[in-house]
Amino acid sequence: MESKIIELLSIKKNNNLGVKEIAGILDEDKEEVHNTLRLLGKEGIVYKNNNDKYILVSNTSLKKGTIKITGRKGAIVVLDNGTEYDVVYKDKGKLAHNDTVLVEPYNQRGMAKVVKIIDRKYYDYVAEVVKDGKNYVARCDGKLDIFLKEIYPLGTRLLISGEYNTVKEVIGHKDDPGAVEKEVLALNGFPISFSDKYLEEVSKIEMSLSEEEINEAKRNGLKDQRGITSVTIDGDDTKDFDDAVSYHNNTIYVQIADPNRYIKDRSAMWDETLARGISVYFPGCASPMMHENLSNGICSLVPGEDRYAVSASIKIDNSGRVLNYKFNEAVINNRKRMTYGEVNKYLEDNIILEGYEDYIDMLDDLYDSAMKVKRKMLNEGFLEFTSDEVKFFFENNNIIDIKERHQGKAEELIEFLMLLHNMCMTDYFMKNNLPFISRFHDKPNDEKICTWINLLKKKGYKININKKKDFTAEDIKRVQEVYKDAKEKVIYDKMAIMGQSKAKYSSYNVGHFALGMGAYSTGTSPIRRIADTINQRILNDAITKGVDYARRKWEKITPLIAKIATSSELRAIKAERKLDDIRKAEFMKQYEKQYFDVMVAGIYDNYLLVLYPDKMVYGKLFFNRSYYHVNKDGCSIYSDKGEKIFIGDTFNAKLLNVNTITGEVVFFKDTKVIKEFYGNEEKKGKKKVKSR
Repeated sequence: MESKIIELLSIKKNNNLGVKEIAGILDEDKEEVHNTLRLLGKEGIVYKNNNDKYILVSNTSLKKGTIKITGRKGAIVVLDNGTEYDVVYKDKGKLAHNDTVLVEPYNQRGMAKVVKIIDRKYYDYVAEVVKDGKNYVARCDGKLDIFLKEIYPLGTRLLISGEYNTVKEVIGHKDDPGAVEKEVLALNGFPISFSDKYLEEVSKIEMSLSEEEINEAKRNGLKDQRGITSVTIDGDDTKDFDDAVSYHNNTIYVQIADPNRYIKDRSAMWDETLARGISVYFPGCASPMMHENLSNGICSLVPGEDRYAVSASIKIDNSGRVLNYKFNEAVINNRKRMTYGEVNKYLEDNIILEGYEDYIDMLDDLYDSAMKVKRKMLNEGFLEFTSDEVKFFFENNNIIDIKERHQGKAEELIEFLMLLHNMCMTDYFMKNNLPFISRFHDKPNDEKICTWINLLKKKGYKININKKKDFTAEDIKRVQEVYKDAKEKVIYDKMAIMGQSKAKYSSYNVGHFALGMGAYSTGTSPIRRIADTINQRILNDAITKGVDYARRKWEKITPLIAKIATSSELRAIKAERKLDDIRKAEFMKQYEKQYFDVMVAGIYDNYLLVLYPDKMVYGKLFFNRSYYHVNKDGCSIYSDKGEKIFIGDTFNAKLLNVNTITGEVVFFKDTKVIKEFYGNEEKKGKKKVKSR
């Protein structure tokens, strides 16, 4: 629905329409159109004028921004591009911090008039159904009880609207399997089920390809690549296989699953895919962007089954430079489902497992090609960082171990072939002047990089970089080199990552600093990431209907989808981290009151963020601010008696408290100064900590 309205309003003569007119032209339900317009209004995509007519904001001089209440200037507005204006508003007292507003900038005076408050941040929360006397209420700590008109089973968890204090969604009973995951999804704005209309459309999709269907598609330009030996290489618990690779006639093939064959424009599947925006991965399970009939079924490149794909055939020279490439819609048949662990057995240990004998030459060629691409990218500014990702091991639904995720040669093979595919796709978009969703990573924060370098110098590393701004990728790599063998590498790399600008999506070519590229887009995960789905859709349209058609169709829509892609990715990261923290806390609960060697990973106002590196578990270690002071660079604390603790320091600490509801882990350092702070805490707490 959103895309249909935007398409309609993007036509100049239709850029001033009421709800009834829009519903009539689109032949849609008036109430549904009105609700969609409200959502687009909150996003700052459309604006309702005083005549109750709707206009695309992009076709006006209005700008969307966020109100910030500052101590010095009071209310200011920060636009999406970072530009700041002083605010003119009839009643400044009604503006709240983080309000989303539409403004009319007055550039010459550095002022902006607030035309409309379009959204105010209210935070939903989860409450549990309990009985209070004769009444059923939804109860949450720190919130007022909500008296319920409907009767729900006791223990039911409800998502409550922070704006209206009403029931927004029934999550399920607190003891249901997956209850925690559903809560985290709901609190981060993700649907916990698919709509009836979506499921109805999915149910009509055939779960296999017939030869008749394939032959019809071949007559319309589909390439039959089933004769090419393709394989997938993924984690051992992966179910959605969205990329296959091959090496055939000195050509690299990267073949990407094609869900766009099944998701039609202006369908319920299209709307819900946009609404979800991304697959969210939790320990042991996932909330897919697309229904499992698609993600794990007809779209997934499962072995032995014919599947539609978008295939890139790429030739490179010995330096990793691309000589030529071509994109085609294709039908493929995956010959073997390989895993990273099994492929690493061969690439790292030279052990050929049973069933791999016929694929060894191809794996050698693919790995050799990937390393050529890697060397070229490293020479051009690609940055490598240590990951703190972990893998959870389950037995009877209980976590029995946590281990650092291994990044071996097989993982590198896939990573750099996918990057190669994306670079070729971006080049195709650029050469044909096509709109697309770019993934950009701006230049790093000079102040944070300076802090990182200064910390390393204080820790005894010799670094011959004295500049204070305009750091290059080469500068960062030179610094990384000095601590490459240090046990604290994961901490120092994390600081370097925090110094980078966050990756976001845009409909403009901003560039990607961490990859060393002027422009970059992604298209290798269309089953699980909306930016990739749309880029593949644009590519398909250009291949089958021509670049002019694709340009006209997508140039107005890509800015909205870029915002959706950025929002959904940030929310997914937040949700995944939350669940990881909860699962890690559940695992660590058994070790309360035991001692561990921990490493300082960050410093905050009243606590140290520490890392237990064996299990990659982060926790808080509080300190007494009467005795310890945070250094102005934020990299150390010091006491009046001269004791200093730096980021990267390691010491033994007691695991004091683990909260398996919030995922918070608290350590305790047994020194006199900190112990005084904890004296009462340790006796209390034995302080009551809710656990699942």
